[in-house]
Amino acid sequence: MCFCVGTFCSCKSVSVFKVQDLSGKWTIVSVKDEKVELQNMPFLEFDVAAKRVHGNAGCNMLNAGFETDAKDATAIKFIAPVTTMMACIQGMETEAKIMQAINTVTNVQKSDNPNQVKLLDKAGNTLIVLNKP
Repeated sequence: MCFCVGTFCSCKSVSVFKVQDLSGKWTIVSVKDEKVELQNMPFLEFDVAAKRVHGNAGCNMLNAGFETDAKDATAIKFIAPVTTMMACIQGMETEAKIMQAINTVTNVQKSDNPNQVKLLDKAGNTLIVLNKP
C-alpha cells in the first residue's frame, strides 16, 4: 500500500496473519473483552498440519478440529469442540465463555500487540485474544 503527499511517497507493506501462523501454543488472555485471570491460564495449541486444536478451557481439557478456506487465509471454523467433564471450583465460568466463543469464531486477525492474535466472529467482533508465550 503506497501513499503520496506532494512529492513525498511512502509504501507500507500490510501483512495478514494467516491461520497457518497459529501453529503452536497460545494462552487465552481475554474472552469477549473480559481479561482471563486464572492461576492456570487456559490455552489453545494448534496443529495446523493436522487441523486440530488441543487446550485447556479453564477447567477441562478441550479438543477440536478446524476448517480453513483456501480462498481466505484468515478463515477458521472450529469443528465439534469437546471437553472433559470435570467439575472445578475455579474456571467454570471462564470455560463456558470460551466454549461459547469458539463455536462462533470465523476468522483470525493480527492484534496491535505483536505477540497476540484475535479470533473474530463473522461481524468482526473480537471473541478471544490469544498470546504467544
